[in-house]
Amino acid sequence: MDLGFVTHAVHANTRLVYLECSISGDTLTIVGPPNGGIYPPGPGWLYFLVDGVPSKGVKVMIGNGNSPPVDRTALENLLKNSVVDQYENSKGEKAG
Repeated sequence: MDLGFVTHAVHANTRLVYLECSISGDTLTIVGPPNGGIYPPGPGWLYFLVDGVPSKGVKVMIGNGNSPPVDRTALENLLKNSVVDQYENSKGEKAG
């Protein structure tokens, strides 16, 4: 389960992904999501359900924990083409 976050009554990016598991002897094998679109790399929680009862969560790192690569051209384009929003323009003005 992704860590997600909550701010200003918005709950964002919590994901629940059921993983394929198999047991052979005393070894448990867990197959992760097929791609980052299902569950992106980063921190998360791992729970086991046994007969509908969840285990205590364990914090895990999916992938190596590094940030994704930055596209400098895309960043420069974003900054160059960004404008101040209406809220910023309306500060200090009285509605008429």
